[in-house]
Amino acid sequence: MRKILPLIFLALLVAACAAPSTPREIGQPSGEQRAQVPKTVRIGVDASHEPSGGFIIFSTEGTGWLEHALMFHNGLAVYDESGSLQPRLARKVTTIEDGDWRVLPDGGMELTWKIRPDAKWHDGAALLADDFVLGLQIVQDPEIPARRARGVNLIAGASVSDPETLVVRWKQPYMLANAATVELMPPIAHHVVGDLYQQGDKQAVVNSGYWAREFVGLGPYRLGAWELGSQVEALAFDQYFLGRPKIDRLILRYFGTPNTLVANLLSGDIDMAPTGSSLDISHLVTVKEAWEPTGTGTATTIPRGVRDVYLQHREPIAPHLRDARVRRALARMTDRSTFVDVLQFGLTAAADTNITRDDAAFRLLEQRGLPIYPYDVTAAARLLGDAGWERTGDGGFQNAAGQRLAMEVAGTNRGDAGKEIGALAGQWSGAGVQTSEATFNTTATNYNEIRGNMKGAFLFNWTIRPEAMESLTTGQVAGEANRWNGTNFSGYSNPAVDRLYGQYTATLELGGRQQMQADLMRMAADDVATIPLYYLVEPVIYRKGIRGIGLVPPLQLANAWNVHTWEVD
Repeated sequence: MRKILPLIFLALLVAACAAPSTPREIGQPSGEQRAQVPKTVRIGVDASHEPSGGFIIFSTEGTGWLEHALMFHNGLAVYDESGSLQPRLARKVTTIEDGDWRVLPDGGMELTWKIRPDAKWHDGAALLADDFVLGLQIVQDPEIPARRARGVNLIAGASVSDPETLVVRWKQPYMLANAATVELMPPIAHHVVGDLYQQGDKQAVVNSGYWAREFVGLGPYRLGAWELGSQVEALAFDQYFLGRPKIDRLILRYFGTPNTLVANLLSGDIDMAPTGSSLDISHLVTVKEAWEPTGTGTATTIPRGVRDVYLQHREPIAPHLRDARVRRALARMTDRSTFVDVLQFGLTAAADTNITRDDAAFRLLEQRGLPIYPYDVTAAARLLGDAGWERTGDGGFQNAAGQRLAMEVAGTNRGDAGKEIGALAGQWSGAGVQTSEATFNTTATNYNEIRGNMKGAFLFNWTIRPEAMESLTTGQVAGEANRWNGTNFSGYSNPAVDRLYGQYTATLELGGRQQMQADLMRMAADDVATIPLYYLVEPVIYRKGIRGIGLVPPLQLANAWNVHTWEVD
């Protein structure tokens, strides 16, 4: 079920040899044809996001997974385009003010959720609170290779007081406890998988067809035909509790390379590339330049996060980077304008921190004095001098032990990352740092270990989420003990950050959290935990005639959150 990459590449090889199809207009039948031909939209997605390991539990990583999850399934709540929580399978979002989110005398919490009585599984069975209890048991089971959202380990358990009432107990206060999206606590069909799980044969649960071709969900679309390595069909669910989707059929096609996906957009074989398509800005510009003169469609961007330079903080690997003065010097050697104007085509802005300028915490951060590092190679040289690195005759830097200041600049082998690696290595080399370049294959089985052992710097995305600073806490340092699965792959460790982050996640009052978030970002900037480069934007491309695709919040990068409202001419 899971090892299908050879099939993906075979499908792409066959597709590459086939003659290109002629572009067609979307949804043009009239009269009797309109009643017979289903309204269809063809969506291009990166092949690595095909849910070969299960739509919800044994899933792939990345935004493409979430696109699938929100088409075929649902959680208690969902984020709308403004980033506000809205109820989905729940009748309302729990709040402290309403009394259904309670802090207990023992320091824990209890959230009571009322389930919608009209929600049905794709096989027609009614949704029950028991389905959420089973879902939580499975995602918390260490013997099940499940995708686990941040915070799920803080849940003590769940119980049912009646078929429509779910009570979730938390071990401690947690700021996002009511963000019960499909990522945090997905319901699992108890009437399908419950008995199998209770029998205790975990491998039988893992091998169940429920996670693949026999998937039964609660989303606006149900699973249709699935050609492994090629495409998945999504069929409108007639009994969807928010109303039958307006588009009858979605075809999700999988592409091994972004260039192949773009070629299919331009030829008319694909109608849309959502956030889960893994396209870069250069791909967006290619489509935009081809479509805009003829009004063929829309090629736009949505905010995603920040492109960062992660520095190696493990002393045995890069001892010179343990000195904050060296890290500040590298930040001063980095000309962000090159990345914005040249590599991002001026479609974004430089970043000095990892929160957006319109965030309330950003304004607080400015008031506190955000440490910034403008491009200035002379200032960088002074910082290195203070740290004991002297200029050599060839323009480089050397310390008292005779060691040269050398850095490896690395990143993934995907998209435009190679151009960014070259640009950053060139800037640092021009300022006197001896640089080398490396790319890491994201499909390598030991990718996380390779990344954790980077020799100097690694270009990676910082997703803007309330809990994003977790990736700089000591408890999340990736290593052999956790099989390199911690979110802190750079090895950064700061006890002050750890303490404040713990207080931050346990603070339920928004204003207090914003104050702490500003302080956390100031600590990270002062210490140069990472070097922010620019605000990352995600391409979204769709052909003329498709309506209803709007903004998505960075903390839920999936256009499909409102897919049931989309329309097509």
